[in-house]
Formats: sequence, C-alpha cells, structure tokens
Amino acid sequence: MVQAQGWRIQEVRHPRVCLGLLPEGGESVFVLRAGRDLQREMTLLEQVTWLFPQTATVVVCDADNVALVQLAWDLGARFVLHPPQIRELLPEVVAGFLGAKAVGETGELATGV
Repeated sequence: MVQAQGWRIQEVRHPRVCLGLLPEGGESVFVLRAGRDLQREMTLLEQVTWLFPQTATVVVCDADNVALVQLAWDLGARFVLHPPQIRELLPEVVAGFLGAKAVGETGELATGV
C-alpha cells in the first residue's frame, strides 16, 4: 500500500528528529508506538498535537491498557489502536487520514519512538 500510494515512511527513535521531519502544512500522519517509555512517548504525542495540529496522530499500544488509551485520546490522538484490535488495521487507518490518492501523489507518514 505504501508504494502504491507513493507515501514516504520514516522510522525515527529520537523525539527531536521526529518533530523536525513533520511538515508545517499538508497531509501527514504521525504513528507513535507506546509502551516502552510512556513519559517520553506521551510527551512527544502532546508536542506533535500542539505544534502540528494538521497532522493526524495515531497511537499504537502493545498492551490493552485502558488508562493509556484514555491518556492518548486526552493528549490529542486521532486514533488509538490497541488489543484486541489488530495491527493489520494500521495501513487502513493511515489511508483513511490521508484520503484516497492516485498513484504518484504523495503523502507523509512518519513513525516514531
């Protein structure tokens, strides 16, 4: 799906680099995997939603943690994927935020932490 849609994906582990890659305008999706360092991850989520309000934020949780899911929503996540939801839904979620695109048009997909 990534190649067919012409999306660019970058996996980044440092918060400053993540913030530097997000575009000031246009369509973009920020995918954050949560569960390893919650303080750092939730701080990054809050920064992304504050500094880049046009960017759709998607949080992927490894565990079914109701408090973490609620915190992600409270910090501005537009979608939270968590068990028992399956990760295979992620491409469809991202595609939904980027809208239908013809092959060759570009969107941005940044993944972090």
